[in-house]
Amino acid sequence: MATALLKELPWNLVTKNLHGHELLRKKLREKISKIEKHLKHFPAGTVHLHIALERHPKREFYTAALTLRVPSNILHSKKSASDVIKAFDDAVRTLLRQLASLKAELRREALWKRKARRGQLRELKTSSFTAQPQAEGTGPQSEADVLRDLLEQLHRRLLRYVRRHLWHEVTAGELPARAVDARAVLDEVARRVLAAPEKKPAKLGWLLWLYVLARQEIARGRKELKTQAEEMVPLEAPRIVNEDAEAAAGYGPEQPLDIIETELEPPVTETKELLPDPRTEPPDEIVTRQDLLAQMRKTANAWPKPEREAFELYFVEGLEPEEVAMVIGQPVNQVRELIAQLQRRLRAEVLAQAFV
Repeated sequence: MATALLKELPWNLVTKNLHGHELLRKKLREKISKIEKHLKHFPAGTVHLHIALERHPKREFYTAALTLRVPSNILHSKKSASDVIKAFDDAVRTLLRQLASLKAELRREALWKRKARRGQLRELKTSSFTAQPQAEGTGPQSEADVLRDLLEQLHRRLLRYVRRHLWHEVTAGELPARAVDARAVLDEVARRVLAAPEKKPAKLGWLLWLYVLARQEIARGRKELKTQAEEMVPLEAPRIVNEDAEAAAGYGPEQPLDIIETELEPPVTETKELLPDPRTEPPDEIVTRQDLLAQMRKTANAWPKPEREAFELYFVEGLEPEEVAMVIGQPVNQVRELIAQLQRRLRAEVLAQAFV
């Protein structure tokens, strides 16, 4: 029988105009225990609670702000009262409501349905905040620091998405090879997020907003290049060499679409999950994994842009149809139809490969 594992969750406390004495810390630790049971299913190292307490400089009035970083998202609550514990208690209750709503959405995601993931969850029975907060001066000291932590956590995933997006644009002839740098795109996204986090639309989670900003930045770069091209008289028509485009996107000729095979956090969709219809024969029983991925890459690149984008976000990034619709700015019903078309195309592609 497997032994239940204890996952310790870090938290830190930042105070202004009041002393974070031992008794106050003990009270806070008792209050945040209400949050623990909602966090045990999140992977280790992806959760952090930042607590900021502030006393009004001239009267007995307190503000408590809680910022909880979880995978791909940040939850924030802020309450004020004439008593610091009352303000903190109110903030905890608000955070619990947000957390319950977030978990309801996450239950639909493929991440929670994977067999390996379920096995880990059965073993991990308990999550608990550490008895003491992190040492003073360590951990995020502000909401901006929490945002930076989230950006760092998601950087690798977003970079791979941007590289794939640029590769499709280059091979489709919409961008010259090496014209837009993927890292520069993410740097600009991070700058915009940190400069004005309040601009995040309420209906979008942080991960979805980052996708939207990345797409906007790529579109801006494409528009600038088009404007420059119209103002210049080329001496020779540019040519896009497929090999150069692949190299710019980070692909190797012997490793087609290796970005899908690399394990990320949260994990990307497995190849066998690309065809969710249970009646469909798993692709690894028809062709090898590598051949199928290579064929998918060639096939998807020839599709119209909306279908290509829906393929990337739904099958590769693992977003729900409603989330795909928010990222690409299309009606949900239209996105659902796109996904259904893609499923039919992929099934046809698999069948065609089976008889090659």
